Amino acid sequence: MLYDILSVVLGLGVGFGITWKLLESGVKKEEKIAESFTREKLREVVQPIQKPEGEATIKERPKNIEEVPEYISRKYMLSEVTLLTPDGLLITSNSSTRDEDTAEGPEIMRFAKRLLNSDRVVLVGGEYRIMVIEITPEVLIYAKVNRDVSRPEMERIKAEVGSILEGLV
Repeated sequence: MLYDILSVVLGLGVGFGITWKLLESGVKKEEKIAESFTREKLREVVQPIQKPEGEATIKERPKNIEEVPEYISRKYMLSEVTLLTPDGLLITSNSSTRDEDTAEGPEIMRFAKRLLNSDRVVLVGGEYRIMVIEITPEVLIYAKVNRDVSRPEMERIKAEVGSILEGLV
């Protein structure tokens, strides 16, 4: 009986040791393969970022009011920008639909102030978004955007357009 117990314990010990060594070597091989695969993938993904040749550069701040829409459009990737008064009078625009923009902008802002108690609103529709921000009580910006615009980005647009307008006046 002692012989049987001893053979079972030794068999378990030897079997466990052999299994442990085989698993340990297999795990090391798998780790090496995974590490080399990760390195190869990183080499493919991590490449120096190059500026495309055709990309437009952002000019310095505009020197007159007519340059403001183009400057803001390029800097913040906005499709069309219209500066207008809350009464619907056009200040300047690079929009192809400036008459509609000047009519819609004040109405959208009145709606935002009345229902949302906000000085900015983004309407999401089919192919683009409409963003209306009250820069000052006398100036609104109405912009068409093809992407999502975050709240901090809207605040930066508001601050920058406000400072540009102050500098021009």
